[in-house]
Amino acid sequence: MTILTIDASTKSTGYAIFEDTSLIYYGCITASSNDLIKRIQKIIEGLHPILQEYDVDKIILEEVRPDTESGEKRNIKTYRALMWLQAAIAFLAHEISPRSTIEYVYPSSWRAACGIKTGRGVKRASLKPADMKFVKDNYNIEVNDDIADAIGIGHAYTNVLDNEINWE
Repeated sequence: MTILTIDASTKSTGYAIFEDTSLIYYGCITASSNDLIKRIQKIIEGLHPILQEYDVDKIILEEVRPDTESGEKRNIKTYRALMWLQAAIAFLAHEISPRSTIEYVYPSSWRAACGIKTGRGVKRASLKPADMKFVKDNYNIEVNDDIADAIGIGHAYTNVLDNEINWE
């Protein structure tokens, strides 16, 4: 099974491709325009050739929540932008790879499956270095935080039984 995992952001989207449990490809798409729609378009343009090249069975996206993992309310504009990006990715997947399915995973769920502590008292700033350390320790590669999150999502999905994680 070929799985595309995505840590979606309108400025820097990390992605990883897993073949069964093996990480086979990863990268990051960046967009720097002040125009939100142009940034989303650039992210979609970057994902387009990946979906064309790989016969993706499943896409796993990090779920967008109206609050952060520590319970703080997210800025409504940020929340809306991330929801638009998720929708754009779903439309792209439907167009390029209509047989692939999309699933969503909460950040706390995939991190728990990777053994990364989250929750009360854990600041977002400490999670990103922990994610990168996890990838370094488990895959022996150094990547930025967006790619590390995508790899972590894929690791959690491919190495932990489905019924042990709250994917939706």
